[in-house]
Amino acid sequence: MVDQPILGAPTDVRVVTAVGVLAHLAMASSFLGTILLAVVAEYLYIRSHNQFWYNTARTFSVISTIFFGVGAAFGTLVEFGLVTLWSNFISLIGEAIVLPFYLELFAFLTEVIILPLYVFTWNKIKNQVLHWIIGIAAAFGGYYSAYNILAVMASLSMRPPGLEVINLYQATGQNVVGLTDYVVKWASPADAWNMFWWGANVFIFHGILAAVILTWSIIAAIYLYFYIRDKKPERLMMLKILVPTMAILTAIQGFVLGHLQGELVLQDDPLKLAALEGMFWSGLKVDPLTSFLAYGTFNHAFWGYFSWPAYERPPAFVFIFYWVFMVIFGILLGIWSGALSLWYLFPGFFGSFSWARALANFFERSGVYLMPFFAAFASIGGAVSAESGRYPFILVQADPNPNGSPPIITGVPVGPGGLLNPTLYFPVWLAVLVLIVEIAMPSLAVFMVYLYLRRAPKYVETEVKAVEY
Repeated sequence: MVDQPILGAPTDVRVVTAVGVLAHLAMASSFLGTILLAVVAEYLYIRSHNQFWYNTARTFSVISTIFFGVGAAFGTLVEFGLVTLWSNFISLIGEAIVLPFYLELFAFLTEVIILPLYVFTWNKIKNQVLHWIIGIAAAFGGYYSAYNILAVMASLSMRPPGLEVINLYQATGQNVVGLTDYVVKWASPADAWNMFWWGANVFIFHGILAAVILTWSIIAAIYLYFYIRDKKPERLMMLKILVPTMAILTAIQGFVLGHLQGELVLQDDPLKLAALEGMFWSGLKVDPLTSFLAYGTFNHAFWGYFSWPAYERPPAFVFIFYWVFMVIFGILLGIWSGALSLWYLFPGFFGSFSWARALANFFERSGVYLMPFFAAFASIGGAVSAESGRYPFILVQADPNPNGSPPIITGVPVGPGGLLNPTLYFPVWLAVLVLIVEIAMPSLAVFMVYLYLRRAPKYVETEVKAVEY
């Protein structure tokens, strides 16, 4: 089915949806990163009794609550928009996604109940370990919520085993109340747990690590900015936690999870592979670099991007978001965070070389601006590559073509009869209004954090101990 726009609505709807989802991902990422930092800082306080870690943990527990509160309200707006703008999505895929969304409800309730308990019981619970456990429970709620949401997102790119896409119109000549020709169902009720299959878990943990890396990169840049100005030892203590963790997670993201996700795309979605790798040709052609990375040889042939009809192909710009944004900026983030990690962890060794001190000075001063830039654009590149890569189908599956033509790409079209409600009309002025709200909500959260930090309560100050971690 050709994906043709009606009444100008699909383009507006996709832009509004994309901005809303990316903005919500930014809010969720901020919560995941800040609540984790609060829990880590409280653990360091329990070990060292250093007041700096206590103040840090308490501050970031409040910041995480701000992001959670605004993010929860914003998430409701995004969900309402998805149900309204893509009402066919619920009609055809409700059975498939009911399990992870049901589990996500309990995760969300865990956040709602325990996060305020964590924030408002500082100095109220005398047993600091017990308070820390409450923080772990609050963080678990957030991460388990993200786990289930990302499981649904993973299924949209890689069809889980046992999930069947049925074209009712072709099979029976009927559709679902005139809205969609498709329905998605499990071959067996027990197959619902396949939403969490191996491929989904690769996608899930890839997304969770991206959230932590992005948030910690921004926080590290802020601490680095002030450390360059005043050289306070507590800021260096914080950088010794943030920067090496970023370097390690970036390495895992690229060399482990990124590699595994690339293998899944290679096996299951040749059209997406062609778009990501920039294979802009028709028919079979040898790509030496991709062949070497995928198979260890230089002579494997791949189906090119133009081998499939135009209405099936992802946008050509996916190649830019994948290679320039995600891959190159991700590598640069690894270089900057890795170099600073070596300098902060082994200053005695590198400090004896003048070239090392000069290089460290370069990475410090440029890292203030470049590390969050690299992390943000790498995250955007990864998100756009994943989301656009499935266009214009959902629950994608590739099957060999018996006549030797390109593999058959099957799924649910985005257009009329598929995900798009044919009765929908979405004028441009309404799209602009919704975009303004979608941009204003995350901006409000950032402004609230700014106000809190500007007027943060003065906790009991003690002399900072020179404790190294």
